[in-house]
Amino acid sequence: MIKEKQNQILQRLNEFSPRLTNQLKSLTEDDWSAQSRCDDWTVKDVMAHLSSVLTNYLIFIDSAKNEENILNDPNSPRPEPGKLDGKSFAGFLSERAKESSKAFDSKDSLINELELRFQRLLNGFNSCQEKQWDLPAYHPVNWVSIQGILLWTLFESTIHAWDALNAVDEKYLVDENLAPLLPEYFCNKLINRWFKTIDSDENPSQTLAVNLGTLNGLRITSSVGKLDIEELPINSFDSDGEIHTSPSEFALLITGRKNLSKSIADTSTQLIGNQSHIDSFSRWFTGS
Repeated sequence: MIKEKQNQILQRLNEFSPRLTNQLKSLTEDDWSAQSRCDDWTVKDVMAHLSSVLTNYLIFIDSAKNEENILNDPNSPRPEPGKLDGKSFAGFLSERAKESSKAFDSKDSLINELELRFQRLLNGFNSCQEKQWDLPAYHPVNWVSIQGILLWTLFESTIHAWDALNAVDEKYLVDENLAPLLPEYFCNKLINRWFKTIDSDENPSQTLAVNLGTLNGLRITSSVGKLDIEELPINSFDSDGEIHTSPSEFALLITGRKNLSKSIADTSTQLIGNQSHIDSFSRWFTGS
């Protein structure tokens, strides 16, 4: 990821954090206990999960800055990275979110804690020296870098904000300032092993072109259980199908929060090619 894009992500996250806090403060108690867009989480559960994530990410980048191996801490055992994905980790995350949610006895206490943790994490990124961004950083999915944890922060905060806020306001979109930056996350090869395909030896490989209305698009190739996502000039490769959609809509599609067929039916997405070749697209992401 180039420095310009890194700075852009950080700047927009700094702007997003207070905006999210203000939106959460406007929710009613009924909104807070409503079913979110995550299958078995309430709006409160989603925000409790995000709060925990932000705390962990600050630990990860502090450990990286100190050039420590976080796995050597016997008081805080963590899974070896590289063995987890969305499907295998989903149950654990669900239970942890519900437990975290119980620790907050009011809406205000959780929002205040989320605001504090988000700001501490952003301060951690804001104070990074140039040479520190590429230092190895732990994440349960894979060893990445501090820059990689910034991408995880972009993804977690953007998507879970939608999970919570769209549940109480269907007009709320994946943040339109951050959504165009999400391909940086989706294309990172150390990160996107989080995605799982359902392909087998019996199923042919599939290539999908994603046109987001810019010069570059995404090429998504699935083959024998593996997924490859690259940002390329949109007319530079062949594909089985091509979809035209917005960055906000694409974020919902690739994470399985909205079915591709439904998106095509309500004209949020236009398809060129045979849909049968790409019906598995919305099932590649099986956890959040």
